[in-house]
Amino acid sequence: MYTYSDLPKYPPVLFVRLADLIRRSLIRMSRRFTHPSVEMMEHLQNLWLIGSISAVNELGIADILRAGPQNIEELASLTGTHEDPLYRVMRMLSSQGIFRETGDRIFSNTPVSSSMREKELKYFIQHTLNSMQFRIFGALMHSLKTGRRASELFVETNVFAHIGSSVELNELYNRAMTNTSRMQVAAILSAFSFSKFRIVVDVGGGQGFFLSALLSKYPGMRGILFDLPNVVGNPEKLPSDFGGRLKVEAGSFLETIPSGGDLYTLKNILHGWTDNDCLTILGNIRKVIGGQGRIMIIEAVVEGRNTPSWGKMSDIFMMAGPDGKERTREEFRILLEKSGFSIERIKKTVAPLSLIIAAPK
Repeated sequence: MYTYSDLPKYPPVLFVRLADLIRRSLIRMSRRFTHPSVEMMEHLQNLWLIGSISAVNELGIADILRAGPQNIEELASLTGTHEDPLYRVMRMLSSQGIFRETGDRIFSNTPVSSSMREKELKYFIQHTLNSMQFRIFGALMHSLKTGRRASELFVETNVFAHIGSSVELNELYNRAMTNTSRMQVAAILSAFSFSKFRIVVDVGGGQGFFLSALLSKYPGMRGILFDLPNVVGNPEKLPSDFGGRLKVEAGSFLETIPSGGDLYTLKNILHGWTDNDCLTILGNIRKVIGGQGRIMIIEAVVEGRNTPSWGKMSDIFMMAGPDGKERTREEFRILLEKSGFSIERIKKTVAPLSLIIAAPK
């Protein structure tokens, strides 16, 4: 069971924004004194970097190094790899601060590589950097020429249907979402008080990490976890029922939504779907929400012109893979207005997520 006390603690959001502003200012300053061709070459090297991250992550090296530094011979033996190529990959990753070479062919974790451990981001990295993703982004021109997802060249069905049809892919996806939830939920709960809500319906809530954290922090709250049967069908993968305060319902949010909630949450859901699908999802919530209820969309918001933004990067992932999109504030406003909601407020968190809170018209 996941509890609020298990979540990481973050500094105040204003401090994080200031630190990010300083970091980006230093990057811009550095680029002013770097030849544009050199800068472009550095961007191209990211392909080699993420390929190496993918391989080393799958080998579980960050978990192995949790016990302490290891020489390359031991690492190769434990992972069933060849010593020389593994050393060359680890040497490059260490040059980027991802691992640290502490002695003659001896490596240890850094705070960055520690995020690759099983209980951190291991499965999210594996899900994001799997071989299919490399194929999809190698075919990005298909999206530009046709306006359709590049993934259709390799997956006939909707990406989520494809994942759901495979026990292995479905398990990896759910683990990946749980990995990211630990970081994201801590940011959400530090940015917003949910104390006034009695019943929270987490729509597309996966295996219940977010709802578990809410129920552990707010003992007077009840929750309904709603997701597809293949996601919530195995009780062993779900949290406890919190003394009867947690109810699990299976179904598709494209068809129906559980009634009875005074807060409906959608965490990282809408960005995976087209505008028409989003209108269906939001419309289904509008049918069952009470006049005093609220909806909370938890997603990245695309920032203004030339502003670096997680949403702008993730948007390409959504475009090429699931055929979804990240959205601007105005695009969220339009979707909500068409579905019978009006935005009350948008609150940033220390994570690359914002809380978009809306009420029924």
